[in-house]
Amino acid sequence: MPLDLNFVVRSLPLFARGLVVTVELSLLAILFAMIWGLVVAFGRMSSHRLPHTLAGAYIEVVRDTPVLVQMYFIYFGFAMAGFGLSGFVSGLLALSLQNGGYVAEIYRAGIESISITQIEGGRALGMSRWGVLSSIVLPQALVRVIPPLANQSIVIIKDTSLVSAIAVAELTQTGKLLAERTAATYEVFLTLAVFYLALTGIVSGLSRLAERRFAIYH
Repeated sequence: MPLDLNFVVRSLPLFARGLVVTVELSLLAILFAMIWGLVVAFGRMSSHRLPHTLAGAYIEVVRDTPVLVQMYFIYFGFAMAGFGLSGFVSGLLALSLQNGGYVAEIYRAGIESISITQIEGGRALGMSRWGVLSSIVLPQALVRVIPPLANQSIVIIKDTSLVSAIAVAELTQTGKLLAERTAATYEVFLTLAVFYLALTGIVSGLSRLAERRFAIYH
């Protein structure tokens, strides 16, 4: 059966609405995961036992349970507690919290890759601990972790498709509903694949540009 390109063109406005939701969810989840991951990474590297233990336990829990289960837990759990969250917010929380655990380990690896002599040199010059961290360690560490952060961002973009399970009208949910109404399954999911490839391709391209731009820090 040949591909019905006319159907794809006619359906583009519907796909576009779902794409907007997917992009919004992806950008917010990436942003929150990057910020939260840094907080967890600092806890994981803390010399104090309590934050170190809590951060380590958190990372294990969120990384060792499926994000879809976490979405259901947040979506239905909050509703049972009497203050239900929307599917969008529930999906955003689940994606941010789980990927924050992965991002924390990425940050930790980057920070620990910085030579101790640079840190000692900064302290010998009279810099405070925060000064060394913000001026010497973090700029280099963040550049070194651009590739794994980009990979994690791509994972987040693909995992936004899972929020269709809690009735969020993003790209995949839009495609599923369209396929059910029209039976044009091949056209629908081929179009979805093209959209996701475009989104992840943009992230990969930006990652390569950032690596070249900040290559001086390697």
